Formats: sequence, C-alpha cells, structure tokens
Amino acid sequence: MLTSGFRVLASVVFITALALSSPATARKNVLIIGGAGDTGSTLAKILIARGDKVTVFVRPSTNRHRLEGVPVEYVVGDAMIEDEVAAALDGKNFTVIIDTIQILDITDQVSYTRLYENFVPLAKRMGVKQFLILGGGCNDRAREDCPLSPPLYTVAKNMTVAEYILRGSGTPYTIIRIGALMPGGPDDPDSGLRTGTSYLSTDLSIFGGIWRGDLIDQIIGCTGNDACINKIFVIDDPTMKPQLDHWLCKRSYETDTINFHDPRCGDMPPLTIKAGDLKP
Repeated sequence: MLTSGFRVLASVVFITALALSSPATARKNVLIIGGAGDTGSTLAKILIARGDKVTVFVRPSTNRHRLEGVPVEYVVGDAMIEDEVAAALDGKNFTVIIDTIQILDITDQVSYTRLYENFVPLAKRMGVKQFLILGGGCNDRAREDCPLSPPLYTVAKNMTVAEYILRGSGTPYTIIRIGALMPGGPDDPDSGLRTGTSYLSTDLSIFGGIWRGDLIDQIIGCTGNDACINKIFVIDDPTMKPQLDHWLCKRSYETDTINFHDPRCGDMPPLTIKAGDLKP
C-alpha cells in the first residue's frame, strides 16, 4: 500500500504515503494539537507504536477517553488564547508539531489564523523541524471556481490565511489540503477503513475526495519525512469518485449551514474495496 518514489503523469507528481518504506529515522518528539480527538488520538497511537514520543495539547475540559492507557504526555490550555498556549509550551521542545483541530464555525475568537498566530512563533523559537497542517480544498481560488458551499468556503479561506502565517514564518512546514473528507464524522464505524489507493499530489488544481483512514496513512507517511518538508500537497483518491459526487451534491444545496445529510442526494455509496484490503 505504501511505496516510495515518484510517478509522473501528465505533469503531476504523485507521492504515495512514504513513511513505511523510508529508512529508519531518529525518534521524533511530536506535539499533536487536538490530540485527544479521533484523528489526533489515532495518530498518537500509531506514532508511539513506531517509536516516537507524543505529547498532546488539550483544553482542561477535554475528554481524554480515547487516550486511556496510551503513554502520551499532556500539555493543557486553550489553543485560541495566546497566554495559555505560551504557558503550556514554556520550556518544551518538539521536533514535529501536527495540527488536527477541525473548526467549522469561524469567528474572531476561534479560527485557524488565531491558532497559528499562537503556535507558529513558539514553534519557530524552539526550532521545530516540521509543522504539519491540514489545509482546505479550493485554497487560493475565487469563489466561482470552488465547489464548496458558502460556510465551507469561509473555512477554506481562513485556512489559506493561516497557511501564509506558517509559510511566512520560516518554520519548516508540510501542508496537506483536503477537498472532501469522508465519511462525515470521525466516529463513524467505517472511519478507520482505507482504500489504500490515496495519493498526495503537488498539482494544487485538484479537488479530491479522501477516506479518513487513508488520510491518517498519509499524515503518518509525511511525519518526520524530509520529502514532505516545505511542500504543499493535495490529497486525492480517484477510486472514490462516487462518494465525492455524493459529497458535492450535499454541498450544492447548502446555504449558511452545513448539512451532513440531504435527502435529495440519497445515501452515500458504499466504499468499494476488496474485503482483504479492509484495515481497522
């Protein structure tokens, strides 16, 4: 499933998840922002299993049940409050920072720009070797060229500004832009499955769909990987066109709110992969 190297097709560079085929590297000291959530906790478990040290940034009120029994360390604060972030990270040093926080309602107080304004200067100061973030599809595109609904386009544009904060800081970065992430919720019983056919591309014109399990694989593949440093990728999976079309159908009916289900679009087509390829 994970191979090294590059395949060139029609001027697009395809990069498959790289970590499992890469040479052994030194143990990473990783901070996961939002590490107690579904995506963050899954990443934490995999990174620890491969030998990395993991710290998760959580709010005081965060439920930590997904990390019960997992040997992580905690730093506590509100990611949107500069003084709390500074206090939580005082004296800490990390080689990699991964942001897994998902924000669907952008406000002056809660946004990706505020998040990176709080974390990026500290990352620069401590000499972080990689700051990995998840960007939005349609970044840098005009509204008429983007298939996102109005609320999701607002999120994507905020992500774009946040990307510039990171890229302009001089901190080594990796940005993985996501068009459509499926299934709808991280607690969906099928969210941990994967097709094994996703890829990362440097062709930023792509608007692709990705299953959550494959996204995890790609993040792991880039974590601590020099081939991903100072790169912006789009993630896609061409086998998921039926699911992407369904996802775009729901977006086409949205106005000011996000509809996780719309009867006019029916049910999402099932994920079509071989039974032997299913991985929890």
